[in-house]
Amino acid sequence: MMGIAGMMSGLLGIGSGAFKVIAMDNIMRIPFKVSTTTSNFMMGVTAMASSVIYIQKGYIEPGICMPVVIGVLFGAMAGAKILVRTNPKKLRIFFACLIFVLAINMIYNGINGKI
Repeated sequence: MMGIAGMMSGLLGIGSGAFKVIAMDNIMRIPFKVSTTTSNFMMGVTAMASSVIYIQKGYIEPGICMPVVIGVLFGAMAGAKILVRTNPKKLRIFFACLIFVLAINMIYNGINGKI
């Protein structure tokens, strides 16, 4: 299933986190909170591995990267605290709405040629 998620993300040009969450939640029957955090962890490991190559090639600008890293750190800490107190059903509905909006946006951009 993760191979299909990777293939779909490559075809659509998006991250595979959304597909991984759907696969773990619906197919593997992992609890939703666990599947979202596991997906986030898997993306972090992949990003860390590829960041070494980007740093070596000089593709990463440290002046731009550091504010992003700080924002991600604070966002992750806040998200972890919020996730503990959130109702999984409401979280699943929010996630489904977010995926729906992203799908509509991708379809709109594909029709208008803004790929």
